[in-house]
Amino acid sequence: MIRARRRAGFTIVEVLLAMGLFLFGISALLGMFQIGGGFEGSARTHAELAPAIEPLIEQIREEAWLLDSFGQPSELKVYFDEPVPGVPGFRYALDVRTGGVDPDLPLAELHFYRRDPEQIEATVSFLLPRRVPTERRLSATTR
Repeated sequence: MIRARRRAGFTIVEVLLAMGLFLFGISALLGMFQIGGGFEGSARTHAELAPAIEPLIEQIREEAWLLDSFGQPSELKVYFDEPVPGVPGFRYALDVRTGGVDPDLPLAELHFYRRDPEQIEATVSFLLPRRVPTERRLSATTR
């Protein structure tokens, strides 16, 4: 009876398979670092903008509608490449979509960016009712 010799160690196929699994795991891990870095940058942007967003929306709601000679809201003021108050380095643009279910209640979007308006870093949506504060309406008709 011939005894089979046992060999200690790994075959080349086992070594290549282990290397492939290792490389796959490292690639997945590095991809997760990249995704996490993107989330971190987005969170930092939102944290910087958070204190300024609500006052800015209120200001836009009060000033966005231009008045006609009778003190009625007629058209929207254009907001493009405006600096964000209290947040240096950020700018914003206002995009208003009319023609929805209620034409007196259009949907507005504030797009925040640093340098290039095409590279939007954050967006906030809100309703922009077609109304003007009474004080502003009165001051427009008394002029």
